[in-house]
Amino acid sequence: MPDRESPAPASPAEEWRAGDLRHILPTANHNRFLLKASFERTRAQAPLLAIDGRAVAGIRTDVDGRFWRFDADGLQPDTAYTLQLTEADGTPITAGWPLRTFPDPAARPKSLRILSYTCAGGHDGALLKGKTVFLNMPARRRLLARGMSYRPDVVIANGDQIYWDLTTTYQEMDPDYLRREIWEKIGKLDTSMPMMHGANAPIFMRVCDAQIAGLYGNALRSTPVFFVTDDHDFFDNDEYTAKQVTLPPDSYGIPGAEQTQHMYYPEFLPDANRPAWLPGGDKAGLPPGTNMCFGTLRYGALVEAVFYDCRRYVNYKGDHAMIVPQWVEDWLIARTAAEDTTHFFHVPSLPFAYSSGKLGDWYPDFLDKESGQMVLHKAKAGWQRGWFGQHQRLIAAMAAQTKRVPVIIQGDFHATAAGSMYRSGEFNRLAAHIHVVLTGTLATGDHAFPSSFRAIESKPSQLVGMHQAVPITEKNGFSIIDIDADRIVFRLFTWRPPQDLAEIDTMAPAFEYVVERGASG
Repeated sequence: MPDRESPAPASPAEEWRAGDLRHILPTANHNRFLLKASFERTRAQAPLLAIDGRAVAGIRTDVDGRFWRFDADGLQPDTAYTLQLTEADGTPITAGWPLRTFPDPAARPKSLRILSYTCAGGHDGALLKGKTVFLNMPARRRLLARGMSYRPDVVIANGDQIYWDLTTTYQEMDPDYLRREIWEKIGKLDTSMPMMHGANAPIFMRVCDAQIAGLYGNALRSTPVFFVTDDHDFFDNDEYTAKQVTLPPDSYGIPGAEQTQHMYYPEFLPDANRPAWLPGGDKAGLPPGTNMCFGTLRYGALVEAVFYDCRRYVNYKGDHAMIVPQWVEDWLIARTAAEDTTHFFHVPSLPFAYSSGKLGDWYPDFLDKESGQMVLHKAKAGWQRGWFGQHQRLIAAMAAQTKRVPVIIQGDFHATAAGSMYRSGEFNRLAAHIHVVLTGTLATGDHAFPSSFRAIESKPSQLVGMHQAVPITEKNGFSIIDIDADRIVFRLFTWRPPQDLAEIDTMAPAFEYVVERGASG
């Protein structure tokens, strides 16, 4: 197990010569790096990524030449490389920095450390009725810096990298606040024209520059990151009302999510056990072999994690409805059953076990406004029985593992929690308890916590049985996950105003949740 102490107090400031680099976000596997970067100024000629003397030309991902991706393959497993960005003529843009490939899939690394969180997006604005809408960016960066001070090998950012709802949440705000803090400062997208139309592109980039580049900068340049997309990444909340239905995302939201990823953060790299034909891998302009929606983290034979977007392909076919397409379900179940790594995680964008009564749950739990309670005896508008059917097939596959402890690491819900699921629907006693962890929300403000926005805290669905080791905690935070051959240790960090900002720099975990290999509950 890695050293369990933070190496030093976190500091958002770091001395490293970045030149005019605005942000950089890398991902990796055992033989390839993929990086997305943006600069303050445009370039007519492609900048280069130097990797131990080898030069990889950037591929432009915008119209003007401010955004570039760098794709380096043919690398050696478990090897630390020195990277540097240069101009086309070799003139340095940045100082050098290290980045390491993952171990070979057959190797036996001793440990892995992950930093995980959800809901990092949101505009940085004034208080609304005396409360925050999103946590301000200085606090967000400080939380990220504290997490990074533990020197994780990998970062998982699970869902809601962007909040810029076009027809839902923002329309419910106070009109004066909306005009003053949103439209006048950044602009209003015109959905009658494409996202990257000349009238919209500057607004789109101001939104993403602030929420993604403004948060990360170069802080993750030496740490591979895995981004999972969720409902707000499609520029809306998940809602089903008499006026509108927002899932699956419409023809505007999907290009919005695709364009955001194309320019700002990396896709999932290929994996030998992930079929190339899965949806999300067939978009023009993708780096070869990558997928936007469904991915894998394979860290030797120690850990495999499967990532899946649960919003993009959801359908409404009643008893036959699905959250993820059949091919994806088949892949998830096959990888769960393979049991060829010591540990295996599901990392969905839509949480298992918990519900807050919203449409996009696996569960039919409905928030009854008359009683203020979650109930099952009233129908939830739009909810499909087939979603829970697919849930049960996935749960059955997880619980059927005999060599590994079932684990789900998830986001979306604005909370921190941990526990084990022992019952699910008709499965009165699961063959193995399934450990479920909500890893914490980086940027949620007062108004966005479920107890405020939905007038009820999230809680386990009435269709499941849960041992709640860490009850739902509505605070900002993140998780450090330490993994070795014998156990998984989740350290859950929480903080929320009016706590002093300086407390973040030395904050200790509020909870610890340990999953021993071979434990059934």
